[in-house]
Amino acid sequence: MSAHVRWPALILALTLLLCLPTLTVWGQAFNSGSTGSLGALAPATNMTVVLPADGILNYTTVTIPAGVTVTFQRNATNTPVTLLAQGAVTVAGAIRVNGDPALAGFTTGNVGVTPGQLGGPGGFRGGDGGTRGLFPSNGTGGQGTGGGDPALFPAILTRDGSYGAAGFVNLQPIYGGSGGGGGVGSLAQNGPSGAGGGGAIVIASTTQVLIQSTGVISANGGDGILASEPCMVAGGAGSGGAIRLVAPQVTNQGVVQARGGGQSCVGAGGYGYSGIVRVECTTCTVAATTPAAFIVNSLGPITSASTPAATALPNVTISSIGGVSVPSTPTGSHGSPDINLPEASPLDVPVTLTIQNVSVPLQFYVKMIPAMGEPQFFPATLSTGSFASSTATAVVRMPPGVVCVLLAYLNYYPQVAGGFPLVDGEEVERLLVAAEGNDFMTASLVTRSGRTLALSALPPEDQERFIIAAGVMQPS
Repeated sequence: MSAHVRWPALILALTLLLCLPTLTVWGQAFNSGSTGSLGALAPATNMTVVLPADGILNYTTVTIPAGVTVTFQRNATNTPVTLLAQGAVTVAGAIRVNGDPALAGFTTGNVGVTPGQLGGPGGFRGGDGGTRGLFPSNGTGGQGTGGGDPALFPAILTRDGSYGAAGFVNLQPIYGGSGGGGGVGSLAQNGPSGAGGGGAIVIASTTQVLIQSTGVISANGGDGILASEPCMVAGGAGSGGAIRLVAPQVTNQGVVQARGGGQSCVGAGGYGYSGIVRVECTTCTVAATTPAAFIVNSLGPITSASTPAATALPNVTISSIGGVSVPSTPTGSHGSPDINLPEASPLDVPVTLTIQNVSVPLQFYVKMIPAMGEPQFFPATLSTGSFASSTATAVVRMPPGVVCVLLAYLNYYPQVAGGFPLVDGEEVERLLVAAEGNDFMTASLVTRSGRTLALSALPPEDQERFIIAAGVMQPS
């Protein structure tokens, strides 16, 4: 019996790398939008909160005592966590949306792939590890915009996941970190899987968010697995995810981190790539975070019920593959295909993207992640559309008889003046450098609307990107 060609698709409901309006200082009083329908969250012991379909949790107040950890059970569409409170959010314990650690390859029993590990809520899963035997197979790439490349025999090493959206600090919409790549199998052992990326969480209060000295909020990537050989037979670490804290008063005396997983292939025993931390507050007392927090003094929208309200958030989905409609809730897994295309289907398959609330024309891409092979990118050509609704089509060459996961996203860099990334969705027009006393230099970014932002306010990795883009840093 001949096998059917199986090509699954993963809908991106989280709109990756999108151009968004610049946040402004809002005149009306901020309101998180919480209805308070769930009452107070004040667990006495560790608990796992089951996320509703939209991921939005409406509390009156939130109090996490010292020694208590709160985690979240992913929902079917893997939305981020949106934790809203009418009153204060006080964290003396821990709130975690971490990715799962990489899984070691089997040496007995199961000779199939080592399944990629899940990201935290809103984060992406890691790649599968290759099979063992006389003809061991390669790993699979991690999912997400910065999914780690798989190990490919004989010379390509496993890569950790990266957040994959340099310069995107608005976190509207918010999404989590990317998974690490899977490792190559060997004669006696399956390759290890990649770790999951850190999840994504918004914590918003109408009054205040207080992280006490014992408190922890984390969206860390899952730990990778190192091996005696270089990273070819390692499981890549997941990248850090995203944390957004919004309240008139935010105080952090504890730990807020969205770091990459440990046992990283970037550096033996080190950590993988960080995610993003954003804090929006009018009264801010924020101790060091990992990575350094992007702090703004205007409070942006959270949901359609918040003040200000979130409206017309951008959205990109894969709506059909080879003319076959994509399920409303795809699995995005190599192990359970969402779509089976006819065996006689051509290698070049049209993939249709449906786009909402995005300025067009822009560059859209589809990333094809095959089972046990190297991911590839395919550009999408805009077919029709406006800001409210448009479509684009990519022609994706898929290997026959191989299950593939597809991801769709937007690349904004060609639009950005001077090669700069975006700042809160707004293009940077120029970099101002001023000399002060004793030749001390300061640098500020000026956006097209005239907004000025100190370069030092950005995380170190984004500062470096800006410097390189401006041509200030020259090769030695």
